[in-house]
Amino acid sequence: MRRYSAALLGYYGFGNLGDELLLEACINILNECGIERNRVVVLSNDPDRTAREFRVDAVNRWSLREIVRTFRKSERLIFGGGGIFQDSSSVKSCAWYWGITRLARAMGVKVYAVGQSVGPLTSGISRIFAGDALRHCGGIHVRDEKSLRLAESLGCKNVVKGSDLVLTLKPENVTSRGERMLVNLRPYPEMERYAEILRPHIDSDALGVAMSPEDEEALVRLGLHEIVRVGNFREASELWSSAKCAVGMRLHFGVLSRIFRTPLVMMPYDVKVSEFAGQSGVPCVASEWIDPVMPREIPESVDDVVEFFREIVS
Repeated sequence: MRRYSAALLGYYGFGNLGDELLLEACINILNECGIERNRVVVLSNDPDRTAREFRVDAVNRWSLREIVRTFRKSERLIFGGGGIFQDSSSVKSCAWYWGITRLARAMGVKVYAVGQSVGPLTSGISRIFAGDALRHCGGIHVRDEKSLRLAESLGCKNVVKGSDLVLTLKPENVTSRGERMLVNLRPYPEMERYAEILRPHIDSDALGVAMSPEDEEALVRLGLHEIVRVGNFREASELWSSAKCAVGMRLHFGVLSRIFRTPLVMMPYDVKVSEFAGQSGVPCVASEWIDPVMPREIPESVDDVVEFFREIVS
């Protein structure tokens, strides 16, 4: 019977580029730590596609039978990046991941949370679910100061702040510079206000970058000549090599722009985006247009992610 060193769980297999990049980063870091792909299994919404694209075993995250079977063969469960403990959409997210944490621990599986954003947690029941799940993690690595403070307010003692996992992805070439403005929008109550600020500054060559299906619907409002859906890091590499600047809402649109050294301005829809902008030294649009600024280089401190993985898999 095959044994797994790590079962990975996040918002994987839903067609959101940011979460797929987080998964790619997790697998790469585990490889760097000596954990081969045949010892990694992913709980995914689309296990067939995940297995094909990442060359790992994958199981249906909604099948209790498959999850139990997987945990019987797994040493540890790693929540690999993202914002899973939040109730901005529904309390169900916190409840579901809490239930998975309890099941894993009941089966003797060690649980860790890496590269997380915690919150918002607006209801008492969400705080109970998230707090209980996180307190029972063997280690917690968060990617911003707000998450650190919130996790500590929930009674978590073993929390460290570090970098977003995607920042560990290494591009082959970051020196080329193109002539196209990259633009990203996502559904958000303030999206139309952002669109109004943005429209006068979009040139004829501007390219809409969709990181999920819902982004495509949002970008249509800008009247762009071309909108592309990016599916993986390789496709992102090709796209960002043709960019002169980038303006967008999604966190990992900003992360990719920082990786590829592309002048950037963010339009925040969540505190995690504004915190990233501050860490990267780039401006955020509020009520009027701001020109994109070259983000800071990726710091060597991004290795904190790798070191955290080394500790939990050793």
